[in-house]
Amino acid sequence: MYKNWPSFDELKRMAEHSPEKLEEFRKREIEALIARSPERLRRRLEGIQFQVNCQRELHKTPLASCIALSKMMHESLAKLNAVLHGNEHPEEFTRDNNVIPFAG
Repeated sequence: MYKNWPSFDELKRMAEHSPEKLEEFRKREIEALIARSPERLRRRLEGIQFQVNCQRELHKTPLASCIALSKMMHESLAKLNAVLHGNEHPEEFTRDNNVIPFAG
């Protein structure tokens, strides 16, 4: 899986001198990973990757993107933790709970 990956130093060089090549590599590897995943998980993985891509586009700096993605992951982990501990309403455990869900 990772045998043909460039070394860390090569990836760093790409980031510094040809970020478009690094971006191509990133996209290609993500697509390959999703394609190798079990069929039942692909749609969900594509959805998560869409959310990641949206966050990356939305924020102006790599650091801001990183912080937003980290927040996304922490919220997801909090929901998983709540479900594992039997809470029927995991959204209560997210940090910014300012969205009111519609009844339905």
